[in-house]
Amino acid sequence: MSFIYFDFKSFFRFMYLVFFRAKSIGCPMSPRRAVGFAIYFLVFPLFEMFTAICLLLDHVFFPGFRRTKLEKPLFIVGHPRSGTSYLQGLIAKDDEQFFSFRMVDAVFPSVLQKKAIAWIGRLDRKLGGPLMALILRRQARMFGKYANIHDVGLFSLAEDDRLLMHAVSVPLALLMTMNAPEFDWLFHFDEKARAKDRDRIMNFFRACLQRQAYFKGGNRILLGKAPAGSLRVKTLRQYFPDCRLIYTLRNPLSAVPSALDLGLKYFEAIGATELWPQQQARFYPFVRETFLYPLACLRDADPATCEVIVHEKMMRHLREVICAFYEKFGYRLSPQFDEILRPEDEKQRNFVSRHKTSLEQFNLTREQILADFKEVFDHYKFES
Repeated sequence: MSFIYFDFKSFFRFMYLVFFRAKSIGCPMSPRRAVGFAIYFLVFPLFEMFTAICLLLDHVFFPGFRRTKLEKPLFIVGHPRSGTSYLQGLIAKDDEQFFSFRMVDAVFPSVLQKKAIAWIGRLDRKLGGPLMALILRRQARMFGKYANIHDVGLFSLAEDDRLLMHAVSVPLALLMTMNAPEFDWLFHFDEKARAKDRDRIMNFFRACLQRQAYFKGGNRILLGKAPAGSLRVKTLRQYFPDCRLIYTLRNPLSAVPSALDLGLKYFEAIGATELWPQQQARFYPFVRETFLYPLACLRDADPATCEVIVHEKMMRHLREVICAFYEKFGYRLSPQFDEILRPEDEKQRNFVSRHKTSLEQFNLTREQILADFKEVFDHYKFES
């Protein structure tokens, strides 16, 4: 297996685009963005050099990770704002059966890094937790205003895609370059990625999953989650032939404005709110494709290995939905996890979201959504 996973070409191309072709990709530079990108392009390569050394040292000090098997991993995919994070967080509580990733695990993918962080954590707890308290305060200050939209933090559950930032291959991290044809293949991975790039990225991805399994998996099942993975359904099944897939689906009339609002919040966070109207023109088709493409793929898949979960049903009949796919995939519903499920089921029946969005906010109409997502409405009979 090649140890060269970092995409130097994409990294330098990204640098060139944001500094020298910013206007042409709909991302004109501002002083704040210039400083931010300058810091990124200086710090990121240094951090990745450190990470690459640690990954290489894993082969010396922890060679057993290469023999770690990932049997029947469970991947949760779905379009943005369809409940993937909620479902992952709930299933992760069944920690006798599953293991997952936190953001810190994705940022530091090496076994050596993970063990060092675990040692620092133990030392911090012995000292009363001053380091953890500092991190949590900083996180609250940085991400607190997004808490009602998405749980963000170093110790929160993370999307598998975060691992691919080490290979400069995370599509949503390159959201500002959606207008650049050079990166179109990342947003349409199954269809447009070259075989060489697909092997480089997926072999690195699989090795990172093996490291996590070696570090904390035991005999448990990998629980992965990535909305962008909905455009890599064929690739996931190719590289993990025995995997199980859950696709979460929500009424487009609710999900689309919520997804667009999430995109807007991203641009607000990087100080580029004024760029959103133009970027929305590319982001909307991407969101639409995360509905239509995976559903088409799953129709041709073995039904015993995949499940479509409708968000609205999951929120009304949570325990019933969980029990159904547990039985289908052969998972054991332990009494301990069932004790978590029952009150959560009742809670979700009475839940009212504080996150309010509307189609009008993004210059969309109900008629446009019904037309653009006609296949979804026809097949799943959503309220329209």
